[in-house]
Amino acid sequence: MSFVRIGSARLMLCSILLGISLMGVSSAAQAQTVGAAPSNLGANAEALVEQAKAISPELSAAALSAEAALARVDGAGTLPDPTFRVEFRDIDRKSGSPLPDRLNRIEYSVEQEFPLWGKRDLAKSIAGANADQTLAMRKNVELDLIASVKTVFSEYFVAHEAGIVTEEIKRTLGLLAEVAERRYGRGLGSQQEAIMAKIEVARLESELVHHLADKRRAAARLNALLNRPLSAPFAPPEVLAPPPPDDVLDLAKLFARAQASSPGLKAEDAAISAASGARTLVEKSWYPNVTLGFSAIDQTRRLQGYEAMVSIKLPFNRTLREAEARAATSELGAARSRREAVEADIRGKLEAAFWSLEEARGIAAVLHDSHIPQTELALESAIAGYQQNRLGLSVVLEAERHVLENKLEHLHANVSQQRYLAEIEKLIGGSL
Repeated sequence: MSFVRIGSARLMLCSILLGISLMGVSSAAQAQTVGAAPSNLGANAEALVEQAKAISPELSAAALSAEAALARVDGAGTLPDPTFRVEFRDIDRKSGSPLPDRLNRIEYSVEQEFPLWGKRDLAKSIAGANADQTLAMRKNVELDLIASVKTVFSEYFVAHEAGIVTEEIKRTLGLLAEVAERRYGRGLGSQQEAIMAKIEVARLESELVHHLADKRRAAARLNALLNRPLSAPFAPPEVLAPPPPDDVLDLAKLFARAQASSPGLKAEDAAISAASGARTLVEKSWYPNVTLGFSAIDQTRRLQGYEAMVSIKLPFNRTLREAEARAATSELGAARSRREAVEADIRGKLEAAFWSLEEARGIAAVLHDSHIPQTELALESAIAGYQQNRLGLSVVLEAERHVLENKLEHLHANVSQQRYLAEIEKLIGGSL
């Protein structure tokens, strides 16, 4: 994205000052006056995003939670631990003594419960759905982080560029103040005009302080997002990411992408799957599990025989199962309603961001193609009129303000585009 800088108006001032040569101050020169950054980090949003994804503690925590959920899938649906039991029977004791005299029979048994009717597969399916939900939440954290980095970088960029534009106009007004002072010394102008020019220069100096503070605040937020030390430096921002092609920015296509790729919707779909599995598992609880057992009998210190056992847990507690079934059904309904609410929220936010983006694009185009060139022409005309004693200095100062206002508004319109593009990418679940 290009930004128009003052050129012709400065050349007219050069002629007024009898050949004083002025050179525009570029972004690179500004960076050299501030001091070289230790790296190129901060020059563009892409490197910042990669750095944030690599070291963000919030994203790291979400990734570990996802790993934990995936690990639980391996254990879900496995058989419960078996039970080992030792029974001591036919214990003799001496008359009058509480201590045993002889153990006539010892039984060693192992029991294993077997959930039947597909319960183990259901348990594993539920764990898999929960893992899918956690993975979607992890992706959502990543998209939030990317959108935040891009948005804050755009604020960092606009503060930097606003400082450059303001500095350029301040330099022009400084020259204008010198012109007014010289004109006053030669009796061609008033002292009031010379003072007005100096006041305007002082006002722009205070604006530069505001822009520098905004830049520092944006850098502080970037450091927080990247988990960097306090006041860690960034390179001067060089360029904003170019806007996507117009054919990509179609509202219907964007919503279709959101329905297919939004991690918020994927998380809700996984929650529905888990709730559906839980309800089916409750229905299966009416079918009993089977426990098989095997025993070895030790009698008089010799292995005398074996026993086998089959037990079934009878589902007689009807009240409990009906309550669990109602709860599972309600949870499934709630999951489906939440999914509808999330989709409606995404649809509303996506449409709002889309039209806000269109507004910002339109404003930027009008400013770049019409307002800025016209205000610069008006400034040139005002300077020429002031040089020929046809206009007062107040007209020139007013024209300077219009140039600055339009350039800053153009900057903010481009930054608004970046913010809405980042919001759209977060909603659709990926880059445009």
